[in-house]
Amino acid sequence: MVSRITLKNHILKLLLWAGYFLLTLALTWPTASQIATHLPGDGGDDPAIAWNLWWVKYALLNQAQNPFETDFLFYPIGINLAFYTLTPLNAATALPLTLNLGVVTASNLHMFFSFVVSGYGAFLLVRYLLATLPAGVEPALFRPDPSLIWLSAAVAGGFFAFASSKLFYVALGQFNIASTHWIPLAALYMIRSHRRPGQLKNPIMAGLFLSLQAWAEMTYASFLLILLGLLWLYWGLRFGFDHLKSPGRSTVPWPAVALQLRAGLVLAVTFLLGIAPLLAQMLPDMRAEGDFLVESGGFADAFSADLFGFIIPTMHHPFFGALIHQTYIAGFDKGQHIYLGLTLLALALIALITGYRRPELGFWFISAGVFALLCLGPTIVINGYVTELNGPFVLLQKLPFFKGNRYPSRYSVMLVLSLSVLAGYGLVRLGQWFKPQTQAINRQKSNLLLLFIAGLFLFEHLSLPLPQSDMRVPAAYDLIAADPNDVTVLDIPFAWRNGFRITGALTTQFMFGQFYQTLHQKRLLQGNTSRNPLFKFQYFTNAPIINSLLALETGKTIQPERWIQDRAIAADVLRFLNIHYIVVRPEPDNPLVTSQATIPYIEALLPVKKMLDEPSIKVYQVSPLPPPLSPIRIDSSQPLALLYFGEGWGLLTPGRPIIAQREEVRLLAPLAKAPQQLRLRLRLPEPATAGPQQVYLELNGWRSEPQSFGPAWQELSFEIPAGPIQPGLNDLRLHFENIVSLPFPGPETAILDVTVVSAGEEVGGFGHIYVNGHQVSPNERGYNVAIIQPGRPVVVDYFDTHYYPAASAALSHYEPLTVRAAGMIIAVAAADEASAQLDGEAISALHSIGAKGNLRGCFRCSHALISEVGRPDGKTVEALDPLRPVGVTLNLGLTEPTIAAVVDWIQV
Repeated sequence: MVSRITLKNHILKLLLWAGYFLLTLALTWPTASQIATHLPGDGGDDPAIAWNLWWVKYALLNQAQNPFETDFLFYPIGINLAFYTLTPLNAATALPLTLNLGVVTASNLHMFFSFVVSGYGAFLLVRYLLATLPAGVEPALFRPDPSLIWLSAAVAGGFFAFASSKLFYVALGQFNIASTHWIPLAALYMIRSHRRPGQLKNPIMAGLFLSLQAWAEMTYASFLLILLGLLWLYWGLRFGFDHLKSPGRSTVPWPAVALQLRAGLVLAVTFLLGIAPLLAQMLPDMRAEGDFLVESGGFADAFSADLFGFIIPTMHHPFFGALIHQTYIAGFDKGQHIYLGLTLLALALIALITGYRRPELGFWFISAGVFALLCLGPTIVINGYVTELNGPFVLLQKLPFFKGNRYPSRYSVMLVLSLSVLAGYGLVRLGQWFKPQTQAINRQKSNLLLLFIAGLFLFEHLSLPLPQSDMRVPAAYDLIAADPNDVTVLDIPFAWRNGFRITGALTTQFMFGQFYQTLHQKRLLQGNTSRNPLFKFQYFTNAPIINSLLALETGKTIQPERWIQDRAIAADVLRFLNIHYIVVRPEPDNPLVTSQATIPYIEALLPVKKMLDEPSIKVYQVSPLPPPLSPIRIDSSQPLALLYFGEGWGLLTPGRPIIAQREEVRLLAPLAKAPQQLRLRLRLPEPATAGPQQVYLELNGWRSEPQSFGPAWQELSFEIPAGPIQPGLNDLRLHFENIVSLPFPGPETAILDVTVVSAGEEVGGFGHIYVNGHQVSPNERGYNVAIIQPGRPVVVDYFDTHYYPAASAALSHYEPLTVRAAGMIIAVAAADEASAQLDGEAISALHSIGAKGNLRGCFRCSHALISEVGRPDGKTVEALDPLRPVGVTLNLGLTEPTIAAVVDWIQV
């Protein structure tokens, strides 16, 4: 039989869950009132995060494939979703809801679940800390009533669960960042592991919950590792200090130390085993593409908290939301405004004043201090004033894994957790003022006081009503969903987005286009991710027809000759990408997006017929197209060449061979379901000194026999059986036995190749200069310049001729441009935007080294230049384009410092 005490505990637990749930419904209102049709959010992230629930379900149950790999976005090259906020654990735990209630309802219910579990986990953590004493603490120092402990922990759990910082992330639709529910449980078992290291259950559970948090939101796993590091450091220092000041302790208690080390090892092994599938998915891309977790500074300054904001309510407060406008706090609308509130800070102060003799409180004060400083970012800002004080965040920006978080303000979750623990101590101290606790009336006063404080906190952190996004899919997509074929949809406006930039239309509507895929279930060219190699965006900005549509939807104008060129290849591009439907959703009220400008282009150039014509949405169906001619010859001069070549190739320059830069290179080719032959003409690169090497072909698990080739041009032929071929586009891989690595340019290094690639803001926003395949450009806005001389280090500089008038003068008087040293090469790349402050003298300086183009008046245009100024017969290569990325090279077109082969053409 269940004892009365056990039954009471179960009832209290259910009441606590019910209380957290009811508070969740109230504090996220009006979500519950439209649970099946709307999501909290502003349309920026909520469509994509809700899409996660559909994709994980669809990948596992419909496609029977790895959910981390998809070409349903970024088609046809696909994307690795291990670098995206896929929230696979959230999708798995919500799977029964998704199957039975739909994506929107499941997403909302899972959000409610996160609030309740966050509160309950924090309750368990605080109750454990209040009810148990670490070794060495005298019980007389702290002996509260169990009911007071329970209520204090329950209120503290509410502090963590319903802080305005979490509600702000929900208001942004960032349900992944609101997934804080495993954090307090991981922290609980970290503490238990330290206090009871001999019980292996504790480090195992700590590692398990740490892994679960990584699968829900990996960023928070790195935060927990910082908390764990602080815990070990704090108690390690205390242990050493106590040992030194105790004269009776002559030797180190190695058995106790060994237990702590064993607990740490078990925790680490459990965590690594838990995240091993994630690491296995991420590491191959990082080995192939390098470290792409952070671009430049990652906008850390823009997403840092303002110290003054700790005491100013957020913009979502129904009564005090306008206060923020009376301050100088900048950028308070995207979650970087962290409001702690007077209630939480006052309770932490009470804990400090009354509990300083409890050593474990010192840890939570240090934790709160460290995470508060991390929230403030690289440089501390107070009410908009930028101080000269650097915070510890600058150190994390240099550490692998930890630098992946570009939002310093997100450390607020650990700050609020630390303060919630301290507030729990403060609540107990306030409750103890009503003595003796055995008297019912005093206990009631104590309870009422704590509940009043809880209400005061909730009022301070109100964020009502939460903004809502209408997730109802337009009926027009039913027309596409009715097609049973595996086809591609071009949904306009479209864009490619990661954590650092949007390439394409600056609107939330392309995110809704991704969500609408949950209904029509067709592949999309566009996509949203968090981190990705540069190629994943540039494939599409370079793609013919797609680049023209991209220009039109972002307000650019296409010249008549471009219309003529596009008309000639339009059908071939649509066939290659398997585009069967085009959707246009005009946004006439958005000056940044001109989706409607694509309509005349589509109707005049593309082989389509209109299926639906409404003011808010238009649907076109691509007319049946004849199959491609066979065989297909692929070389750098073909109009569709940029579509065929995937990852691993160098710069494509018409009329030149293309370089295979990796041991594995990718080729996309349409094939019929029949035996095929692939032929290619290739040779070893000139720097190669070894003998002939081998290459083999791979397709969908099938591998050819390897074949050898040497330094002379030769043709190889591979016979492909029908079995591994899929009708339509196939993903072919060429595997080379060896690669040649080129040294970094220096005094004793021969200059074998110089390549420059430039992209205006809408099509990439970069300016890269490669010497022997090594990127040497500062890659800053404006003009980037590299001075390359034999026997000397490469000299680089940049001039922001978009923003600073003085930069144009500095460029015109840049001394290296006037020098004509023997063998000198000058490489120039415009990045982002370089025209606004560009003057005539700067143009003349560039013309003096052989440039012909003039970027003045060409906003966000691409411009690449290489000039062999130090050679009598030196040449100048230049490219300038207002709409597309451009690239030039002197020799090989290397964008990586390795070469496997030089390929003249491929035929299949």
